[in-house]
Amino acid sequence: MPAKLNRLNVARALTLIGFLIGLRSVGFTWAHIGDELFVLTADSRLAVTHSWHHYFREVFGDVAAMVVILLILFVPKPLRRPAVWWSMLILLFGFYAPFWVGVPFMAELAAPSRAAEIQHVLMALPPMIGVFLCRSYYFQAGR
Repeated sequence: MPAKLNRLNVARALTLIGFLIGLRSVGFTWAHIGDELFVLTADSRLAVTHSWHHYFREVFGDVAAMVVILLILFVPKPLRRPAVWWSMLILLFGFYAPFWVGVPFMAELAAPSRAAEIQHVLMALPPMIGVFLCRSYYFQAGR
């Protein structure tokens, strides 16, 4: 019987924790849809609500990425391959990289507050640790 407490299960738990924390951020994004304070500009007739469209896309893109990452973490052993692990890493990077591009590179793209920056770290760190913890389960020798 395989041990219940192994790196793969710890990675799964860390990812779930990060995603649960991240639902708060996704919820804030969802709340921006329809909020008059979150429109591109009142001067642009065609773009007034276009920012809401982007929030809507972001919410569903985030949820889709979370679902696929969880599917990858729970695939049966015969399906665990290096390409699958790399796919998970790329999805995680694509999901979290936009949070930090503003801080070191462009202040205009930074999170709106220190609390939001902390939220982004708390939601990203567990899954990013998890993806590297479970790497060996996808790169097993002798296949």
